[in-house]
Amino acid sequence: MGTINVAVVGLGNCAGALLEGLEYYSGSDRERSGLLFPVLGGYDLSDIEIVCAFDISQKKIDKTISQAVYQYPNNFNRILSYEIKNDGPVYRGPTLDGNPTHLQMFFEEAVEVLAVDVVDKLKYHQVDVVVNLLPTGSNEATAFYGMCALQAHCAFVNCIPSVFVQDEKIQHLFEDKGIPIVGDDIKSQVGSTIIHRAVLNMLADRGATIRKSSQINIGGNTDFANFVHRAQTKLVSKYKSLRQYLPDGVPNHIGHHYDVTKDGYKKTLFDIESTVFGGSKVKIFVQLESDDKPNSAGSIIDLIRIVKYEKDHNRGGCVFDACSYYNKSAPRQLKDFEAYERVKKQWGSN
Repeated sequence: MGTINVAVVGLGNCAGALLEGLEYYSGSDRERSGLLFPVLGGYDLSDIEIVCAFDISQKKIDKTISQAVYQYPNNFNRILSYEIKNDGPVYRGPTLDGNPTHLQMFFEEAVEVLAVDVVDKLKYHQVDVVVNLLPTGSNEATAFYGMCALQAHCAFVNCIPSVFVQDEKIQHLFEDKGIPIVGDDIKSQVGSTIIHRAVLNMLADRGATIRKSSQINIGGNTDFANFVHRAQTKLVSKYKSLRQYLPDGVPNHIGHHYDVTKDGYKKTLFDIESTVFGGSKVKIFVQLESDDKPNSAGSIIDLIRIVKYEKDHNRGGCVFDACSYYNKSAPRQLKDFEAYERVKKQWGSN
């Protein structure tokens, strides 16, 4: 099927896990455990190549990807025992709203370096897919890179909760040019959203009446430091992902807490109360500890292959079924089992 050339926007922790994960699964002798679809749309993971990246950090720009991805404040939990080798360049992108005051304590921005022409660089590297991994709340920057992808004829994967793919005007623009897009906000392979949905769905299927629902997320990386100030789009996305599982009027809380004593792992506490026969109470307490970075990469690799397959077949616009399975703020929400079956039928057998 050929190579899928990918450009990453925001060379942070999620990008680091994605890069090391691709290296981990490279080669025919590698085991495929942990993969939902070893081959998707006819593409293997080894077909994905990260050819360039865009960032604003003084320590990352004008370096190779392999040099930049291990720079502070990146602190992702390593998948490999060695550093990757990737000579792709890291370009200075525009800042826009991608570096709020509360994040400036973590790194020095390259203020004296001018941003490159993003469209020109995407064309130069013959990029097939642009993956957006900017900090949550980077709404202007997301729109900018999305439109650059459109101009450069690249598919666009929006992994953050900024409203972009949900916008019907954006869908039509990409559809008219035959360019696929997916988003918004990536679902982890096995994360807090999918677990919360599974528990709520199980209760509904068993005839229980849900009375209360709570999800508290705790972490110690820059993502959670950002959530303290700019969690609004993230909260909207998470609430949207649970909407079809919670009846109207049911008290529902989702919160994020930044804890400087924690490392790259996230802890989530679920507290769900329901009633069954005769009004008898059933309370469920669940604790999840996971690493969101490789957890999200497991979904990103599938979306990259899906949009490349759609692009190969000149099908543009929102890939709704893929969004329903892999994104929290999907333009069309389906039950998880239904979305999975559609993904498997459309791309899993190719």
